[in-house]
Amino acid sequence: MILIAVVFAVFLSAIVITPVVAGVVAVRKVRRRTRAQRYGLRTEGRCIRVETVRRSGGGYATSTRRYFLFEYVTHDGRQVRFEDAAPNTTVPGDLLAVSYLPDDPEGATVALPGDRTAQRELGCLLAFLGVALMIALIIAAVGIGVISLFASGA
Repeated sequence: MILIAVVFAVFLSAIVITPVVAGVVAVRKVRRRTRAQRYGLRTEGRCIRVETVRRSGGGYATSTRRYFLFEYVTHDGRQVRFEDAAPNTTVPGDLLAVSYLPDDPEGATVALPGDRTAQRELGCLLAFLGVALMIALIIAAVGIGVISLFASGA
C-alpha cells in the first residue's frame, strides 16, 4: 500500500509541477521580449533565413510553422543572430527593426509597431496551464481520497 502511495505522490508531483514550470518559462520569455521592446536599443536587422516546417499525419490536420533567422550588428559592433517570429510576408533579405538589451543581445526581438503577440501567447498559455493545474489538483484530491479510504480500511 505504501508503494502505491509513493508512486501516486511522484506521479501527482509531476502533473502538478509541469504546468507551473511551463508557466514560469513562458512568463520569463515574454518578460524578456517585452523588456527588449520597451527599453532596448533599436537597430536594423536583416532576415537571413526562413524555414517552413509542415507536420502532417497521425490523424491530425496538417500544420505549418515558419521559423525566421535574423542577423544584426549591435551598437558596439558585435554581429548577432537570433530566431524570432515575423510577419509571414517576410523573406530573406528583408530589413526589419530589431530591439535588444545591451546586456542580452542574443535575446533580441523584431520590433514591430504595436506587436502584442507575446502578450497574447502568454495569456492563452497561462489560461491553458491554469486549467491543467486545476485538473491536476482535482486528480490529486480524488487520489488522496481513494488512498485514505484504502488506508483506513486496512
